[in-house]
Amino acid sequence: MLIETTFKQGSFYTELYHIILENHILKRIDSAISLSFVNELLADRYCKNFGRPAKEPEMMLKIQLLISIYYPMNN
Repeated sequence: MLIETTFKQGSFYTELYHIILENHILKRIDSAISLSFVNELLADRYCKNFGRPAKEPEMMLKIQLLISIYYPMNN
């Protein structure tokens, strides 16, 4: 069951976003790459009426991107 987040409540982290410099690598990636298509692409893979609530695929992809940037595999 995929739950879409439509309301983004302001929080402590919203204030931190404005403190981070505009040329920070994560802000540049966020402005250059739009991953909004991922939710639409994978919408039919999630049951709307049954199962545990799932996180949005777009957010999960962003988390994987963060992991690959900050914790690269050592071969």
